[in-house]
Amino acid sequence: MAVPDETLKAMIRDLNGFELSDAELELIRPELDFYLAELEQLRDLDLSGVLSGRLLQVDEGGASNA
Repeated sequence: MAVPDETLKAMIRDLNGFELSDAELELIRPELDFYLAELEQLRDLDLSGVLSGRLLQVDEGGASNA
């Protein structure tokens, strides 16, 4: 999933980042492409059998977990 240079520049501008030249964008392009490829792999993970660590724990009057 490649992100066009104009889109990157607009995102950087919207986030008040440093303005990058085309040459500077080419320097970061390999790292960005790697990051996006890793993100796609994470999206493909089947986490249906993993309980969320953000589930609420009920205090049943016992010792605190904190």
